[in-house]
Parts: sequence; C-alpha cells; structure tokens
Amino acid sequence: MGVKEWKQFTWKQLLDFESCTRCGRCQDVCPAYASAQVLSPRNMLVKLDAHLWEKANGRALHGGVVSTDELWACTTCRACVQVCPAFIDHVTAFVDMRRHLVDQGNMDKMLQDALANLGRYGNSFGQSDRMRAKWTMGLQPAVKDARREAVDYLWFVGDYASYNSTLTDVTRKTADVFQKAGLNFGILYDSERNAGNDVRRVGEEGLFEMLVEKNSQVLSKVKFQTIVTTDPHSYNTLKNEYPDNGNGRPAVLHYAELLDKMISSGQVKFSKKLGYKVTYHDPCYLGRYNGIYDAPRRVIEATGCELAEMPRHRERAFCCGAGGGRIWMEEKEVKERPSESRIREAVSVDGVQVLIVACPKDYTMYKDAVKTTGHEQKLVVKDLIELVYEAL
Repeated sequence: MGVKEWKQFTWKQLLDFESCTRCGRCQDVCPAYASAQVLSPRNMLVKLDAHLWEKANGRALHGGVVSTDELWACTTCRACVQVCPAFIDHVTAFVDMRRHLVDQGNMDKMLQDALANLGRYGNSFGQSDRMRAKWTMGLQPAVKDARREAVDYLWFVGDYASYNSTLTDVTRKTADVFQKAGLNFGILYDSERNAGNDVRRVGEEGLFEMLVEKNSQVLSKVKFQTIVTTDPHSYNTLKNEYPDNGNGRPAVLHYAELLDKMISSGQVKFSKKLGYKVTYHDPCYLGRYNGIYDAPRRVIEATGCELAEMPRHRERAFCCGAGGGRIWMEEKEVKERPSESRIREAVSVDGVQVLIVACPKDYTMYKDAVKTTGHEQKLVVKDLIELVYEAL
C-alpha cells in the first residue's frame, strides 16, 4: 500500500525529483510552510532526489529521509504544482507516501477517529445516517427524495453542509433558492455517504473505494440528469474520479456554475442590488483542480456587489488550510494558521465588507479565523448562496 521505499515511486515521480531546480517557488506559496510547519515542498524534493543516489547506505525512506510530520502537514492545495517551472507534481508523491503511513496506522488520533467514523457511519462526524437530512425538517415544500421520484438535479449535499450546525442556515437557504428558481431537484437523504475526496488525499485508498462503491450503487438506481453540489471537494471526486456508470460519468456542476447558468438564462431574477463591496476566496478544489474561476464572480456581480480581488486570487489563491484531510487533524504549534493569514489579506483590501466563500469547509475555517484574528467588526464571512438569497 503506497510508497514504502524509493523503488515504489513511479518513473514520473523519480523524474520529478531529478527535475527540481531548487528555485523555491513551491515553498513560497505553500500554506504549510507559511504557517511555520515543518514542510517545505522544495526541501522534500531535494531530500528525495539525494536519497535516490544514496540508496546503498540503507537509510529508510520513512523516518530516515522524510518525517511523518512533513507528510501530514500538506493540504494538497496544489499551489506548489501550479507555480513549478519544471511541471513537478509534488502532491501525488506526498499522497503516495501517506498511503504507507495509513497502512501502518501512523497518524494522529483525530484523523484515526475521523476515518473510523467514515468507515462506520459514512461521515466524519460520527453521526447516524438518519441525521444527515435533519436540516430539511420544516422546509416547505419538502425537499424531494430522489430515490423515490425522478429529478433533473440530484443535490449531493456533503458532510459539512449536512451535519455542521454552523452551516444549517446556509444549507436551508440553498434549498430555498433552488425552490424559488423552480429547480426540479432532490437529495439522497440517508443513502448519501461522504464522496471520499479527502479520504483519498489522506491516503486511505481502501476506504475511498468503499465509499465510491456505496455511493455508486445508490446513484445507479436514481433517475437524474445532473449532479449539483455545494462542496468543491465532493465536486472534484464525483466529476473526475468516480467510475463510468455505463453511460459515461454523470454531469456534475458546482452550485456556482448552476447559479451562473440560471442567472444568464433568466431563470433567476434579482429584485434588488445589494451594493456591498466584497472579496472572493477561490477554493483550491474548485479553482486549481478544476479551473472554475469566472462563474462565482459573475454570480457575485449579478447580485449588485462590487468585487475587489485579494492580492492572491484565482490560480494564485491561498489555501484555507482544511484540505487534504487537515480539517480532521490536530493542529500543531504554528506561527499563524493559513485561514488567519487569508483573513488578514481580505481585511487589507480597501473598503471590503464581506468575504465570499463557495465551500462549506472554507465557511467553517473563515468563520473561526475572523474571531481568532479579532476582525469580527470589520469583515463578515458569507456563502455565495447568502448573496443570492438576499438579492432574491
């Protein structure tokens, strides 16, 4: 399972280690390095390259060359990959080494508990699957059960939007906007499981495959045309990593893409212009992984808001720190969390009142970071759907 010794790296990974120019661009954009954790993507590649040429001395890859703390610090944001002039894929090599750590049970307790919950309950919160759709209680009209009737859009809600109490209001507003737009949509209720994106990035490939199998079995029995999700992590893995169901992979949209389509077609019409000055955070798994940059910005501008960009935006956006399973791990001593650095960046943009996010994990991270940085009076964190809801 995974990479235990250098011989198990792919030829491309070995070539990557040799190709590193040691320029340090990857290190400069790495959220783990910026927060003073032990990981430097450049130093990792330099050490791995040296290890290839010293193989006769018998040093172990794990523990001897690369530490567990270095591997678990990575958020898999792909900022390093984006800026590398030699087209090196750091993240895949790190994840392959993580697979060995997971196989050996070499991880912190919080991550171990999260993976155990995902295996037993299908979600990282350790909640009953019957509680997954509790947020729908009292909504009128009731949200359709896609297992019982055909729908145009299957909303794959995701764990955080389903279980995290901080997000309940956002999730209910999403359903309300969909209903006001006349969207024929439904959800899987207690049959949905975690899509598995972060499970795979942690290195638990067996659990990822189990989650894919369970979700795929349900999806194969449901009649729908398009999957829509508010979670970029679910979006990435459903769109790119789920198997062909016999008719090709199902079409998958992030809700920013769907809202953009409904606004441009006239299906969604706004009754007022909001007039806020806002900035927008690009989620790593929506932006760098899938190239979705323009749709959320068009939605923001359609609500009558003035968009002011942060210095690091679009493909250069700075990670919130939650990806790659980091949201399930214990925080080490750090200089400043990536989410706090991002809040300070947003506050520095002249006149900005609101930070707009389009990811449940971003919402969770930045709501907390606004408090810990003491900027609650200066900046409000809002989900993209909250703008649309208010403008309607």
